[in-house]
Amino acid sequence: MRIRVALAAFAAATALLAAVLWRALRLDDVRAAAAPVSAPGAGETEDRSSGDRERYTAERVLDAVAKDPFHPHRRRPAHRFRLPSDVAVAVPSPGASPGVRVVGTAVVPGGGGFAMCAWAGGTPRIVRVGERVGEWTLSRVTPGAAEFTAATGTTVIVRIAKAGGGT
Repeated sequence: MRIRVALAAFAAATALLAAVLWRALRLDDVRAAAAPVSAPGAGETEDRSSGDRERYTAERVLDAVAKDPFHPHRRRPAHRFRLPSDVAVAVPSPGASPGVRVVGTAVVPGGGGFAMCAWAGGTPRIVRVGERVGEWTLSRVTPGAAEFTAATGTTVIVRIAKAGGGT
């Protein structure tokens, strides 16, 4: 009786193992994705008011995927990638500066946030988006930077000083 139960359990385990191996090793039929139709030509760029950025067409993405990122002949790109929030909006004149050092920032997903700022040897304090400090208003906070706007429309982006940078 014990041998029959053991043989039945062995047969069930073998059948289960065979089913699992068959499902793991079988290849599914994968269809190629259709390329999306874009308004301009397939490789053309679209003129955007926010900047001169190229569109990512399906061919461009597939070309990038086909390239081996670890190939020994690949080199670093000429320009380092920068997020749009890290690009300076305007270059202020030397006299147009809030004279503030940004210690830290906190960004709220809804577009708000605050920055911890210190002025000329003073103790740091929290400045919220929209709050005025002298003639400057904190208009936007991004991770690692605070954007101040003057009444004249001058915009200055103050970044958090890197550790050991001396400033």
